[in-house]
Amino acid sequence: MTPRLLLIINPNAGKMKAGSILLDLVSEFSARKYEVTVFPTKKKFDAREKVAKYGKNYDLIVCYGGDGTISEVVNGLSRLQRFPEQTEISELTELTESPPFSFIPSGTANDFASTVGMPNDVSLAVKKIVAGKNRAIDIGGFRGGQSASEKNFMYVAAFGLFTSVSYTVTQDMKKTFGHLSYVMEGLKQAIDIPSYRMKVEFDGKVIKDEFVVGLVTNSTSVAGMFKLDKSGVRLDDGKFELTLVKNPNNPLLLSQIIMDLSKQKYNPDYVTFEKVSNVKILCDRPVAWCLDGENGGLYKRAVINNLHKKVVLRI
Repeated sequence: MTPRLLLIINPNAGKMKAGSILLDLVSEFSARKYEVTVFPTKKKFDAREKVAKYGKNYDLIVCYGGDGTISEVVNGLSRLQRFPEQTEISELTELTESPPFSFIPSGTANDFASTVGMPNDVSLAVKKIVAGKNRAIDIGGFRGGQSASEKNFMYVAAFGLFTSVSYTVTQDMKKTFGHLSYVMEGLKQAIDIPSYRMKVEFDGKVIKDEFVVGLVTNSTSVAGMFKLDKSGVRLDDGKFELTLVKNPNNPLLLSQIIMDLSKQKYNPDYVTFEKVSNVKILCDRPVAWCLDGENGGLYKRAVINNLHKKVVLRI
């Protein structure tokens, strides 16, 4: 049978080139014997809802977009697994196996593409997808507050300095300046540096201190600014990388610490770096969280769990 492919396009990703290359994408996959269905997103959560509702009808799901679009696809797949469409209550225990997904990066930061080595070139990316192998990878479960429902993230849950630039920068700024828009927004945030008095619990350990940045990642890059050593990051080991930066109360020293992080250097006096399977963070005031480059909400309490090999990536 001809394999069925759901191609999700975000027309607003990156510099908005999706419309001009749509025919190329369809032609590339059709030439490789895929029956392609195209779904252009029109609003937030379109990709998530499409995958959750119809993903089980396809052999492969591919999205063209940035990290936010990829994250929506992953959220849709996780919902497909947990809430399969069934007509009989007795069948609800029979979980639908989710199809593999892949992507062609077209966003501004493309952190996840950098992590897995997915090229921006459409033809090369399609070849990599078609020739690729299916690989089960971890994703994150995020629960903010006492009664909030769980959200999923693909590669990062973060708070603090620079972590919100991907969603505070306007689409027009991204279109005009590309990654430079992130740098410009980051410089603005550096003028008034927030810090948070927190209690952080992970895998039986407890840390209490004042932090300016916190990252729970399954990636080698965050917003193109924070970098992790590729040799130390595995997407399927049941562990996240936890990075916490203490407030040095010295702007010049903080600048040096952040610059060192971009070079995979960690000042042990101010930076905590651990591999963790779960994290609970408590703060005396609401903290703005970023999930995969999108606004994750304001919470005093956040619980983050590694969902081991929850989705399948074709790469």
